[in-house]
Amino acid sequence: MPLTELVAATAFARAWNRLDPEAFLELLAPDAHYASRWVFEELGSRAAIARYLRGKMKTVRNFRINNPGHRARAELTTCGDGRHCVAMTQGDHDEVKAVVVFTVSGNRIARYDMCMPELMGPLRSGVFPI
Repeated sequence: MPLTELVAATAFARAWNRLDPEAFLELLAPDAHYASRWVFEELGSRAAIARYLRGKMKTVRNFRINNPGHRARAELTTCGDGRHCVAMTQGDHDEVKAVVVFTVSGNRIARYDMCMPELMGPLRSGVFPI
């Protein structure tokens, strides 16, 4: 099955909804890049992204044990430009905190970026892959 933006977005959303990044990490190119307004500098390898995501999800999982209303939720959406993306919400709030977009090349995720929702215009679907 060819890797598409939709497959990448679904894998990312599943990873966050399960707090288990492993299946998503398998889709990354060895030299994949990740950038976010919440990360000091762009991450430029699968290994660096894996360390970051595993640590981030562990922190969220540990925090959620005592604060179940603070779970991260990832929803499949379409951006205003038609690309498949993921809308991130937190806790019981329905407000989108960030939108994640993907670049696929050579049947691998070459890059993904966490962006401000105001820039991407996500169209909500109500689909939260688990």
